[in-house]
Amino acid sequence: MYQVVLQSEAISDMQDAYDWYEEQRTGLGNEFVEEVEISLEKISEHPEYYSYVNDIYRRIKTNRFPYLIIYEIENNTVFVNSIMHGMRNSKY
Repeated sequence: MYQVVLQSEAISDMQDAYDWYEEQRTGLGNEFVEEVEISLEKISEHPEYYSYVNDIYRRIKTNRFPYLIIYEIENNTVFVNSIMHGMRNSKY
């Protein structure tokens, strides 16, 4: 398994999304975080399985929420650079 490290931008992205979902319905933010954690576990187990978005970065889509997790692999570590809303960032 690879170590997964969330960069500060990814942490901020996740907090913003959590806050927004919690405003929509109490507990929905926690469901979002759980979904992201499932995707991070998948990345940890098989980081090379997911599609490239360019020469460096790869992405995985969360199942329930329309978010993309953008990451890069360096040695045995996965650096998560951002967690972005997929509908607002169609270039990925």
